[in-house]
Amino acid sequence: MNQKQFIEQYEKDKPMYKTWAKHVLEEINSQLKKHLVSEKAYSDFVKIPPSYRVKNTDSLVTKAFVRHASYYSNPYQEITDKAAIRFVVLLTSQLTEVSEIVENTNTWRFEKSKEFDDWKDNDPRMFDYQSVHYVVYCNEELDIEGCIVRKGTPCEVQIRTLMQHAYAELAHDTIYKSHIKAEPEVIRSFAKSMALMETTDELLCEAKNILESASSYIESWKAAVQLEAKNRLADVALVDNDLNSEYLLDCFSSILEKTDIESFQSFLADETYSYIPDKIKQHSLHFVEFRQDVILLIYFLARRFRKSFHRLWPSDKKPLESVYSDLGLSAPWQTT
Repeated sequence: MNQKQFIEQYEKDKPMYKTWAKHVLEEINSQLKKHLVSEKAYSDFVKIPPSYRVKNTDSLVTKAFVRHASYYSNPYQEITDKAAIRFVVLLTSQLTEVSEIVENTNTWRFEKSKEFDDWKDNDPRMFDYQSVHYVVYCNEELDIEGCIVRKGTPCEVQIRTLMQHAYAELAHDTIYKSHIKAEPEVIRSFAKSMALMETTDELLCEAKNILESASSYIESWKAAVQLEAKNRLADVALVDNDLNSEYLLDCFSSILEKTDIESFQSFLADETYSYIPDKIKQHSLHFVEFRQDVILLIYFLARRFRKSFHRLWPSDKKPLESVYSDLGLSAPWQTT
């Protein structure tokens, strides 16, 4: 295939590559959001909005016939980054979670990017670069929004951390992709920055693990509370803010340790208290406290610890008074 034929074929195939890249991104993104449950968890995990691109024709032709002409025997078939997507996460410990989605999706088959691995192996200036590069190939011919994607169409998937991304954006065009020899001082500076980046990432991963271990029971309660609110309070305009939930759960932590999630779920399943969602809906028109996903837990704790729960209540007790009244309980703070 000469250059003219190469360009003609690529211009013809560009819409297909764009459609396939967009589809791969949306599929990974959708599965990741399901895994992370909430928008807050997703935004904490994905630090730059994921993006896709189709390689510029001039850039592709130059790669195939100039920069890497000796690397390829059949460049049109062998160049696998004509379409590419990128995910940027916070820490290296999170790379695995995105990788597992890539490796367990039935729409495509995957392999590690041979070109990227060869580049790392052959270029001594690649200072243990840790980002993950896959190539995913369409398993069968697909019709996506009227565009036919051929079986075997490739798309490169790059997964890197925020620090790796910052390093790569500065370093790649400077010392990796350039054929102009960088000064030794520049190489040493990049080497030191990579070492510092890896050490910082290790320390941050360790700190994150310690924090998650210390707060694991609160996270379990949060997950249970959010699930029950989703199932039982569909008619209530709940405030979507994890910070509020975490704040209130932290306020109640001393008594959460004295009960369990199963008891909370049994309370909600008891027909005696089946009226509570309707009461919450009524009160939500007047008090924002009744629009928090922890409100079902507040009813449970008020019933379970009716004499002491009010001491942990962090704000105005007027909404709490409504909770006690709904449960048929007198407000203990009014008599103590």
